[in-house]
Amino acid sequence: MDNPSISLCMIVKDEAEYLPKCLQSAAPIVDEIIIVDTGSTDDTVAIAESFGAKVIHMPWPNSFAAARNRSLEEATGDWILWLDADEAIDTEEAGKLKELLGRDLVRQQHIEGIQFQFLNYTRDSVETVPLQRMIRNRPEYRFEGVIHEQILPSMQNSHANCTVGDVDIHVHHYGNLPEILLGKDKIRRNLNLLHQALSNDPKDTVPFYYLGVEYYRVNALEQALKSFNHFLANSSNTTSVVMLSSAHKFRLLVLQLMERYTDLVQQGMESIGLFPDYTDLYHLVASGWKELQRPDKAIKALQKALKIGPAVGPYASMQGIGTYQTAHALAELFNSIGNAEQAGVYYAQAQAMKSGIVSDVKPE
Repeated sequence: MDNPSISLCMIVKDEAEYLPKCLQSAAPIVDEIIIVDTGSTDDTVAIAESFGAKVIHMPWPNSFAAARNRSLEEATGDWILWLDADEAIDTEEAGKLKELLGRDLVRQQHIEGIQFQFLNYTRDSVETVPLQRMIRNRPEYRFEGVIHEQILPSMQNSHANCTVGDVDIHVHHYGNLPEILLGKDKIRRNLNLLHQALSNDPKDTVPFYYLGVEYYRVNALEQALKSFNHFLANSSNTTSVVMLSSAHKFRLLVLQLMERYTDLVQQGMESIGLFPDYTDLYHLVASGWKELQRPDKAIKALQKALKIGPAVGPYASMQGIGTYQTAHALAELFNSIGNAEQAGVYYAQAQAMKSGIVSDVKPE
């Protein structure tokens, strides 16, 4: 398979504003585009067809898995890539994909899926998180779940030794920007589907993680904390490290907003014990120590974060944590205790680190 073919599979509805950018990013590297439209009333279908897409019209089945699986049924490529309309592959990096898929290494290591590095843009920050978005085209690989659908369980059930490989290719995701979330009323839709998922399978703990995320977005902090606590207390050893570590981080973010700083520090140290190389956790613990009037302990936590550097591996991490943001936070702390000399050192370090960072890519 020296030149493997790729099918892009998507589900859309009223995405005329964002779909062109998504398709422009992917069209040069895919061999076919299959789009399931669930009832668009704008120019979404015309835009898809202008890129040569095969458009399948399907009433919304109240299940993301069902809609995605419909698109997979039409795919003829060796590999299947799936994207949402508010995502775009980095155009400078996309060309590497087929070369990576064609290497013998992919076959020898039983790699059945591919994971990309996602850049999630929010109001004032950028978060990096690894997410799987490709599979080999096999009929036994199908999505599960009415929302936040997953395909890895069916892969593992079919091929016990399969692995998911990583590629150093970024995908820009703009769907967490407030204007997109609120404009499409995604949060209310997601909450309804998550409660439906729980009613379908009350023993499933995964919906509690996503409930926590949605409640956090709307500042329903008590409900968010309750959801994350339930998820963490009932997670199994098969829960992905990405989700588990993110739940620990989200819980600390909620405690920070609730101004429960003692709990933040105590639970933060427990989380660090589980994920000692997750830099973002040290930052949150440092924020707790700072509010508890313990700048000495906050400084130690941030110095440890700077020593570790940016979080790598299966962690969702904010840009600049472990580098320039950490150095700047240290400078501010030293300045607050009257140590201008050390503050100057860290201010200079922060500036030097940030000068090497490419400017954030913003949606048009």
